Amino acid sequence: MIAAVCTVVARASSGAKPAGSPGSDPLASGAAQAAVNAVDAQDGGGVQFGVGILDRATGTETLGKAGSAQFYCASVLKLFLITDLLHQQEQGTITLDQDDDDDIRLALTESNDAAMDSLWENYDGPAAINALIGLARLRDTQVPANINKTGQWGETLISARDVLAVYQYVLTQLNATDRDLIVGDLNNANPVGYQNFDQAFGLLGPTRDGGTKAKQGWMSYQHQVMLHTTGILDSKNQIVVAILSARPGPLGDYQPAEQQLDNATAALVKSLGPVATT
Repeated sequence: MIAAVCTVVARASSGAKPAGSPGSDPLASGAAQAAVNAVDAQDGGGVQFGVGILDRATGTETLGKAGSAQFYCASVLKLFLITDLLHQQEQGTITLDQDDDDDIRLALTESNDAAMDSLWENYDGPAAINALIGLARLRDTQVPANINKTGQWGETLISARDVLAVYQYVLTQLNATDRDLIVGDLNNANPVGYQNFDQAFGLLGPTRDGGTKAKQGWMSYQHQVMLHTTGILDSKNQIVVAILSARPGPLGDYQPAEQQLDNATAALVKSLGPVATT
């Protein structure tokens, strides 16, 4: 863990499901706190979790002990960048073409790094992330001062609570077409990601059901393995979850981190109860 650790209409995802409004049934009293406590209790073997839950039915945000701590973003930043690019197009300051549309879909469904690189380079990724910090009122996100336009985007720092804020921005501030584009692509997230990486962990792992929309992240850097799972659990788009993790380990040693993240996710979902997955 770091620091403590064509047109808009033409781009609707083929599998998009309407985002809808928050459900009328909030989580049971104390469920969100029990859920973040369950994740925090999984800390061990050097792994550290940053966890947050947003119940959109009540507007209640619940954070774990490291919910505001900074972690390297890995591929979760793809959601951040795409959110700002769609906002820019809505404002008329950029026009995304068919190649960009394809890159957006690949970045969200299979976490394609080449697609992200193209969007980052063509639309000044650092400036876009800094703009989103203001738009979504992010408090912990930080683009490194020495970052360049052609890479290193995975070294941006984010927190669980900022991830929740980006999802809330997508669901409430983007127009319906762009909102449903993102929600639909995340609902169609592939179990096998970019370069055949198995991204069926966390929210896309054993707890996944038809209502789950998720953006995963994975990264080995500075003798750490970052593994993140973020998204929306239920069909009403009411329960937003972010679990960020960092674990000491050699380059590419993801399996132990995946097991720990699966355990943490299962504990979280069980504690939230049936409202979170219906």
